[in-house]
Amino acid sequence: MVLSPRPVEESVVLTAARDARLLPYALVAMGGLGGAVVGGQPYLAMLAAPFLVALVLGIRRSGPVRVRTRVRVDRDRVVEGDPLRVHLEVEWDGTFDARLMLYRMTGVVRQSGSPTSTARRDVSRLELPIDLQASRWGRHNVGEIWLRLRLPYGLLTWTGKVGGGPVVRVLPSAERLDRILHPRDSRAIWGQHPSRRLGDGHEFAELHPYTPGDRLRDLNWAATARMRRPVVNRRHPELAGQVVVALDAFDDGSVGSTEALSRAARAAWALASVHLRANDRVGLVGLGGSMQWLPPAGGRQARYRLLDALLQVGGDAADRMAKARRYPPVPASALLIVLTPLHTRDALEAVATWRARGRSVVVVVVDGVEFLQPARSESERLGRRLWSVDRQRRIDELKSLGVPVAVLPPEGSVGPVVAALGRAMRHRGRWGARR
Repeated sequence: MVLSPRPVEESVVLTAARDARLLPYALVAMGGLGGAVVGGQPYLAMLAAPFLVALVLGIRRSGPVRVRTRVRVDRDRVVEGDPLRVHLEVEWDGTFDARLMLYRMTGVVRQSGSPTSTARRDVSRLELPIDLQASRWGRHNVGEIWLRLRLPYGLLTWTGKVGGGPVVRVLPSAERLDRILHPRDSRAIWGQHPSRRLGDGHEFAELHPYTPGDRLRDLNWAATARMRRPVVNRRHPELAGQVVVALDAFDDGSVGSTEALSRAARAAWALASVHLRANDRVGLVGLGGSMQWLPPAGGRQARYRLLDALLQVGGDAADRMAKARRYPPVPASALLIVLTPLHTRDALEAVATWRARGRSVVVVVVDGVEFLQPARSESERLGRRLWSVDRQRRIDELKSLGVPVAVLPPEGSVGPVVAALGRAMRHRGRWGARR
């Protein structure tokens, strides 16, 4: 049995703002009455009377209005391309002419024929069902709920944001996740992998009865108390090389940029999942976000952990305020694989920063040329050529830093890219040349 997500409820207070007609009406009414009294011209009073009546009716209520919002979604976990229904319920004190709108949707798009706004006259509540479609992986707020209230013949309005949509988790589409890297393909760039033997390290392997020669600091006190005999932790040995997959989360909001980010996420899934199945130590980071280390594991639990990490990176990408230029520290022994469409210079600056710190970095460029609109004029064809030249210039800059670069094709397996990067790394020596 699948339970529906809990609705999000909020209560806000909207204050009145004057209509553009209020000040002119007031000036005409006061001017007419003043002229009639001072100049003794009764026709001026007759001229001012309609405006005075409009003022009385228009400001008959001027206090704040409390608005209560309730937002429901039919499910809070969907896959790219899946439909999603959002139901908005808004009510307030009194009756007004009202207009309700869902604004600034992220990670979802409106389905054809489904309205994102509604308007009614002389009501005290509004309901708006909206049919959406998940368009981009990540953690997203569905949107912002805005309301505008006005009394009939009123000269005041109550307008503002009255709530936000719930958080929806959009998962990358499974069919492309699973086929983008076949299990027989090579693991990423021939690096060292965790040994199956036991020894010093950080990764827990098993519990074992204490034997002479074991270190006292390895004692597991909880297990010792439960089993009433000394028990120590056994660990996998520390790795000489680790893998960190970095996603370029700096997108410009365009359709091409968001689709390139989704493609990079699927490639990251392919690389990280294969390493996790091989019991490797894998880190996942979004440029502008924080790093998450994924424990070596297999099966459904490892897939969920990896998806949660990808969703966090996707959420950072959707949050413009999270895009500060900060680059998490990477262990000196780690091989860093950066997945980027090179739409901006942020990824290039991050790679240069990591290289300056002596880290071994390789770059996979997500090819997004098919996302460009067909050129219909000479100026558009020139713009596309300039775009290609600019991207090639950035690739040349990466190569000048001594960074191996491979291009991820529009569709298909990342196996050939892995092989190309492996050849480049072997040509340059183990883990690449340090600068």
